[in-house]
Amino acid sequence: MKSVITGLSICFLCLAQNIFAQAPVIKTTVDKNNILIGQQINYRVATSMPDNTYRLSWFTMPDTLGNFITITKNKIDSTSSNGNLNFSQDFIITSFDSGRQVIPPLALSVSTLDGDSTFNIYTDSIPINVTYSPTDSVRPFHDIKTIIEVKRIFPWWAWVLVALGVVLLIIWILFLLKFFKKKKESVIFESKLSPYDEAMQLLSELEKENLLQNDQIKEFHYRLTEIFKRYLSRKTNRNQMYLTTDELLMELGNLDVPKEQIAGFANSLRMENAVKFAKYIPPAYENEKCFSQTKEMITNIHKIVNKKPENDL
Repeated sequence: MKSVITGLSICFLCLAQNIFAQAPVIKTTVDKNNILIGQQINYRVATSMPDNTYRLSWFTMPDTLGNFITITKNKIDSTSSNGNLNFSQDFIITSFDSGRQVIPPLALSVSTLDGDSTFNIYTDSIPINVTYSPTDSVRPFHDIKTIIEVKRIFPWWAWVLVALGVVLLIIWILFLLKFFKKKKESVIFESKLSPYDEAMQLLSELEKENLLQNDQIKEFHYRLTEIFKRYLSRKTNRNQMYLTTDELLMELGNLDVPKEQIAGFANSLRMENAVKFAKYIPPAYENEKCFSQTKEMITNIHKIVNKKPENDL
């Protein structure tokens, strides 16, 4: 009887050993247990089980595993050898949290082929030390320095271009001034009538406009002065439109106009200035006197200049 019990015990132990020997095996490995922050770890999960015995449901690797981040997920690799099926998958993970961090376990679901039983197997939890880059104690620390202003060097050719541009601009401005001055002067001197005939015609037109009767006194004196300056400009062949009262009187002296005539005409010019610039309103007879004196002065100049040879003008 004792020998029978001993035999049964041996058979049971052999059977139990055979069953446990056929259970799936899982192995978890990393290529390093100490890393710097952000450094990558090669993380590998591998299983082995008897062929045609179990059905394995592989886990899905999450993007975040505890304090670790999954960077790369390779495909599941499977091989068969010595009647066993072998599965493995490689990952690259990293962590940006310093200290002792642990890769948590992952569950794989295993069931028998007939579906009678289902159980989970787990990967190992693996501790990883995550540290900062060690400081170099050999190199000395330096004080914080102030900002150094960088001197901008202006190339010599740039100065040449600027100077050339300024010279060209000045030449262009002078050309425009001369061009418009000539154009304006040409308008003064262009006429089909002689200076005297044109002046008489303009005076006649001014008189017919009845500006004084319409209380346009300022316009009347302005036009009267412009007619005289235009006549004088054409007669002397010089632009006299911008001369002041005193300059006009000096110009009349150069034309040998008698002094008593210049004195009378000077009063007329000054009154015209008072009307134009001081808003003076003269009596009606004074306006008529300015008109007649201007007409008389133009006639006198015409007579005096025509008696002189052309070279004396």
